[in-house]
Amino acid sequence: MGEPASEDHIKRVERELAKEDSLLANMIQQAPGMLGMAFMFVITILLGLWLQPWFESSGLQAFGESGSTQARWVGLQLVAIFAFTFVILWLAKNHLQHVIKYGLLFVLFLALCYTTVPGAHILLVPEIETEDFEFTNSIEINEDVVSFNSDGTMITNIAKWRVDNSTNNTFEISKRAADTTLEWSWEINAMPGGPDIRVMEGDYAYTATNGDWIWSFDKETGETLSKYACFDEDKWNGTQESYTPITGLESCFSAVEVIENPEENKGALYIITSGSEMVRINTFDGDENTNMSIIQARWEITQLQMNNPGVEVLHMSQYDEDSILFATSLGATMIHLEKNSKSYDGPGSKPPNWVDSSTTEWVYEIENQNNLTTFNIVESIWDDDDQLIMAGFEDGMIKSWIIDENYEDEMIAPNEYLGIFEEEDRFKGGDSFEGPISAINSFDLDGNNGNELWIADADGIHGLFYEKLIEYATLDIVLDGHSQLSSKDWEIQAIGAGTWEDNLSITHSSVVIDSGEFDPDTMYNSYGIQWDDTAFFLGIGLAIILMVALIIRPEWYVVNTVGVLVGAGVIVMLGVTFVPTLIVIFMVLAAIYDAWAVYRSKHMLDLADTMIGLNLPILLVAPQESGYSMLDEKSSIRPPEQAETKVESVAAAPVKMKKRKKPKEAMFMGLGDVIFPGMLVISCVNFISSGGLEVGISALIGGLVGYFVLMAYVASGRPQAGLPLLNGGAILGYIIGGLIFVGSAAFSFGISL
Repeated sequence: MGEPASEDHIKRVERELAKEDSLLANMIQQAPGMLGMAFMFVITILLGLWLQPWFESSGLQAFGESGSTQARWVGLQLVAIFAFTFVILWLAKNHLQHVIKYGLLFVLFLALCYTTVPGAHILLVPEIETEDFEFTNSIEINEDVVSFNSDGTMITNIAKWRVDNSTNNTFEISKRAADTTLEWSWEINAMPGGPDIRVMEGDYAYTATNGDWIWSFDKETGETLSKYACFDEDKWNGTQESYTPITGLESCFSAVEVIENPEENKGALYIITSGSEMVRINTFDGDENTNMSIIQARWEITQLQMNNPGVEVLHMSQYDEDSILFATSLGATMIHLEKNSKSYDGPGSKPPNWVDSSTTEWVYEIENQNNLTTFNIVESIWDDDDQLIMAGFEDGMIKSWIIDENYEDEMIAPNEYLGIFEEEDRFKGGDSFEGPISAINSFDLDGNNGNELWIADADGIHGLFYEKLIEYATLDIVLDGHSQLSSKDWEIQAIGAGTWEDNLSITHSSVVIDSGEFDPDTMYNSYGIQWDDTAFFLGIGLAIILMVALIIRPEWYVVNTVGVLVGAGVIVMLGVTFVPTLIVIFMVLAAIYDAWAVYRSKHMLDLADTMIGLNLPILLVAPQESGYSMLDEKSSIRPPEQAETKVESVAAAPVKMKKRKKPKEAMFMGLGDVIFPGMLVISCVNFISSGGLEVGISALIGGLVGYFVLMAYVASGRPQAGLPLLNGGAILGYIIGGLIFVGSAAFSFGISL
């Protein structure tokens, strides 16, 4: 009877031992350390999120703004990791642990300052209350703005309808500076047409047309240089009934006169008709008797859509000696000024109305009936030698193109010339405005650091500064219609339109110029690190104190404090440096390397042993029990059968439950295991304009899921490579969150080498 009882007792003991060794039991037993490590994982990333707006707005990217999408910098980071590994291994092999320790302490101090100095500014420097900007001066001139010129001046017009004498309609054309100063003014008879005119700025002159006459005016004096009729003057006796348009010039919608041979005063007149065609007529400077019926060449410019009801002209000017730029509410085009049109080479005989359509250099046509509302040529924010074409749309979207001044004047396909325009992908605020866009311009408000970009939309006027286009100025002023923005000596000026009535009760357009002084001390939006000496020295002082504590008494709580702060600084610095897709590539490559370093070469285990021995915050420590002291930690992170005296060399160290001779335990996790998922979280928030926070939180949750899966392996008591599971979980969370909250735009960032 005693023997069976003894056997039952033994079986019960065996069952209890098996239960204690079960995975669930081990995880429950190790829960304090696991939860403590998870807490530090989350806190480090949340601290990085707290710092992110300040890093992003202050332009603290490691490789500048353009480097955020360039894969070569990720390659450089990997090369740096390998080089760092080699150096540490070499130093350890030569018993130079003191060089390793103090070299890493210096690097850690610099990384620590990336958290303490910005953090001190955030906590101690009060946010500046921005005062509202107001227009304090207003001038109204009873003239209509016809065009804005490239030199900042404008052409205005007063239409004078003679109700009592319909044969004597006139217009008064004037040139005014941006401050309304009159430079010249001339009154011109408009008959048989009306007094409303359109003006195109050319290299040679300002060319105006009222549909029936074409005039060219000297830019400096306004003197009439030439005058051409779009009707048969020989058949006109001064009455509308005898008016006979020239065939092919039924309506001279706009025109530009060019001088091609100054020595012979020989040039040409390029006329845009209301039928979306362009014709060329040879002229001689000052010859008012040019036979307008002799059309040298004709091209079809269907992109203009001038015969489309309701089309509105936004811009027309001679861009250079060989081209004109034309924009309407339905699109924009650059037209090459050819001398001859092509002959018909199609099948059969030439159709009666056939015209050449091969003179288009560049064309943009609207999509989804989203009309253009403003169009302008501005100086590039990124390169003073470049110009940008910028277009604003009804829904608030903005597009921009770089004008390549070095393009080859060579047609490579019908309607396509070689490399004149390239869409500007550095402008990332194209969908962040409220439509319609009423004005776009660039000018230097403060006289420093080049031009700013100024955009007026339905919410107000936005001043975007520096290459990052940070919105340092927001004016709560909504402009009506198509306006113009400019500045002078800290004054911001808006040119818009009003109305007035003459003594015959005829309503006319007027020019309304509002201006006000911008106070840089009170009206800049508060972004980035507002420099403060006290906050700076306190941040540096805190970093020094922590580093001294780390050297004198590197206990686990000191190591963790420094490690969390260092991790947050590195996370945010790299997170604002690379777009999410590049971070994902970086994470995948790092995870592969981490797995190889733990399971094959095993030098990752050596690094963990070395860092524990040096008591450096390359590892985070989660004590399993009270009374744990890191100062007594001497055992190896390797399993007993593999323990050797070697050194590891990357920031990402394996995760392992450590057992001590005393019943005091701690869990160790490499700081890199927190940094990589954290980088992805910060990058999502930084580079995904709408829904970035939601996608970042999804990546954080994915990283935590990967962490707890990792803990299931760690509970077995063997070292594990942390990055494959942690990075994999974060990447999966990013993909799922991106698809749910953003769509495909969460993965499209224009990666280049």
